[in-house]
Amino acid sequence: MSNLVVSGGAPLSGKVIPSGSKNSALPIIFATVLCRGVSVLYGVPDITDVRVSLEIISTLGASCTRIGEALYIDTSDMEYNRPPLSLVTRIRASSYLLGSCVGRFGRAHISAFGGCAFENRPIDMHISAAQRLGCTVWDDLVLASSLVGTDIRFDKASVGATVNTILLASRAKGRTRIFGYAREMHIMNLISFLRTAGAKITLTDGYIEIEGRTLTGGVCRIIPDMIEAGTYLSLSLATGSDISVVASGTELASFLAAMVDGGAVLTDSGGEIALSGSLSEPLRVTTAPHPGFPTDLQPQTAPVMARYSGGEIIENVWRSRFGYLDELSKFGVEYTLMGNRAVIMPSRLHSAVAVACDLRAGAALLIAALMAEGESVIKNAEVIDRGYERIIEKLRELGAKIERTE
Repeated sequence: MSNLVVSGGAPLSGKVIPSGSKNSALPIIFATVLCRGVSVLYGVPDITDVRVSLEIISTLGASCTRIGEALYIDTSDMEYNRPPLSLVTRIRASSYLLGSCVGRFGRAHISAFGGCAFENRPIDMHISAAQRLGCTVWDDLVLASSLVGTDIRFDKASVGATVNTILLASRAKGRTRIFGYAREMHIMNLISFLRTAGAKITLTDGYIEIEGRTLTGGVCRIIPDMIEAGTYLSLSLATGSDISVVASGTELASFLAAMVDGGAVLTDSGGEIALSGSLSEPLRVTTAPHPGFPTDLQPQTAPVMARYSGGEIIENVWRSRFGYLDELSKFGVEYTLMGNRAVIMPSRLHSAVAVACDLRAGAALLIAALMAEGESVIKNAEVIDRGYERIIEKLRELGAKIERTE
């Protein structure tokens, strides 16, 4: 277990260039399993979740090599065997083995997928779609002697179910149409990659249409991490700092709109964004699938609310994502919690020792530690490394005083 020791209370300044998106890189890495040959991915972040995903596909016979900013994944000589539970239980993205392995080998084990522990996240929608495409399920084993295209309708948008269905449909015979699909930018990045690998995928407002084909190696650049960008912008507001982020205002539209509604001043110089000023109105955040406010950015807004006029968070994506509030309260953040609604009061923060219970919770604690005067300690800090590349180095470049201890 590692700790972060943070000396906070001072404003920061500088420019941040976000790394490649974790949420984009992971499904594309697993999608390479479908693509016999060499795939080349640019801008894949060097974070824990990526390293684990590469270890997982390596156990199936993939060869993974980084040269500069390019990651080469050769899947020519893969054979199916059950990946070690010690790996698949570490990341939620291992659930994409369902689509990639059934599509390539006709089988996949589906037990004990890992990831952040803020909620038990079922894969019933994934399984239902797989069965519609011709799969059968025996205990924890999904089998398919032949995948056949069909219409799939989701009652609610699910990124994971959309990814697995796209992967399966890309190898199914005939046409598949996916209605009610998730529209996040990392879904679009996955589709772009699969098209370079030979997939025939058509996007409409109502559905994704896929004609199954044999796939070969593809090429793709991973999109910048919108969540990392939003995290540093939250840090800027929470600490009264002058931090700009190289990012697209369009991709961060719902986050930026919420901050501006609270009184923040947005500066968008065309590819470089900054948030400044004080928030005179309580922030109101309601999470929802894209293009709504991202659930992965709501923990980072709580310290911002505490610094200024307070606010309200309504969590509509995950039922149990407020575990971090108990840890934030150690810094002095006052709140009340009612089901899926949290109210954050204006609070005076002080240094503290707290435990990061999941990835984005860790980011929220780090923001609080940088706000509070004195020395704070964040325990279990390795969970933050799951999604933020070179976070200590980037914070130091902004002027933060931060050290890692084991």
